[in-house]
Order: sequence, then structure tokens, then C-alpha cells
Amino acid sequence: MDQMMIFTETNIYILSKLVALIRRDAGTRHRLNSHEAIFALLIDAARSSDEQVQGYYFRFLQNLAPEQLVGFRATGLLIPDQYMRKPGLLPTPMNRQYAYMSR
Repeated sequence: MDQMMIFTETNIYILSKLVALIRRDAGTRHRLNSHEAIFALLIDAARSSDEQVQGYYFRFLQNLAPEQLVGFRATGLLIPDQYMRKPGLLPTPMNRQYAYMSR
């Protein structure tokens, strides 16, 4: 992702939990000090078979903005289709505020 990654406090907490869980599960140490490091952590979390890691990973996806989901998927991160159906993910070049469907 070329853009600066900005996460909510909740997602920062989830990322820190994922660091600890993946270190316990796979023995891999991750840091949250760069885009590449965060992306590597998310790739390991997406590939993990541990239920607790998967739970935190899916919670992380639920808290992302639609633009972030699209950006992560474009860079190759495994994101299940159910998370790509969030409001605002219509295929349009417009900003999110205009992409919501009217009721």
C-alpha cells in the first residue's frame, strides 16, 4: 500500500495481540514499525490455522474502512468475500461518501 496506513485504537490493539499470538504460535517475531512489517504480520495472521489468531484477524478486518479493505486485497492479502460486502464497496471511482446506496 502506497498510502499511509491509519488505524483505529481498536485495530492497533488487535495488531499488538496478533504480534503476541503469532510469536507464540509460529515463533515469528513481528514489529509494527513499518508498512511492510504490518503487512507481513497480516499475511501470517491470514494464513494461520490457530482459531484465536483467526478471530483477531477477522475482527481487524471488520474494523477497517472500505478503502483499506480494497487496498489490502489489491496488495494480495487474503480477505474473505464476506468482509468485502461492507457498505460503500460499490465499484466506483467516487469517494466513499457518494458510494453508499440510497434506501
